[in-house]
Amino acid sequence: MNGCKIGTLVLMAFIVLYSPAMAQDKPWIDMENCDFCECLTEDSHLMDHMSWEHHDITNGLLSLTIVDPEYRNSYTKAQKKMEQIAMDLSSGKTGLKMCQHCLTFGKLMMLGAKLESVHTGAGDIILITSDNKEVLKSIQKYGQRCREELAKEESK
Repeated sequence: MNGCKIGTLVLMAFIVLYSPAMAQDKPWIDMENCDFCECLTEDSHLMDHMSWEHHDITNGLLSLTIVDPEYRNSYTKAQKKMEQIAMDLSSGKTGLKMCQHCLTFGKLMMLGAKLESVHTGAGDIILITSDNKEVLKSIQKYGQRCREELAKEESK
């Protein structure tokens, strides 16, 4: 399943689960209490061998994930588990836990952001774009928050 299909499934999940009050009470990224993010912790060393970058582009955001070669299999397994969670949700499963990052991503899809995903040998490139100025502002605000949260983690 490619990133666009995952995005569609996450969007469906978001429509079912999202409430603005719920998002404000959650950490931005929660590796223990988000069903999607938790998949990345099954290999306890994976997170130490991954990096994320978020770069504004003219019509949105480029998100780059790079995974060290010896951990790409673990990353692929985590992606497949996330895809399965999204598919389960789209078929009516309830009770999904999501962090603010994943909820915000879903909101972008609801607003009409376009998602393109390219799986590379080194990781993934995701483009989140829109021609709508208001949606573009939301995309770039999401990217800025991702950069801020990643910088906090790096400084620990």
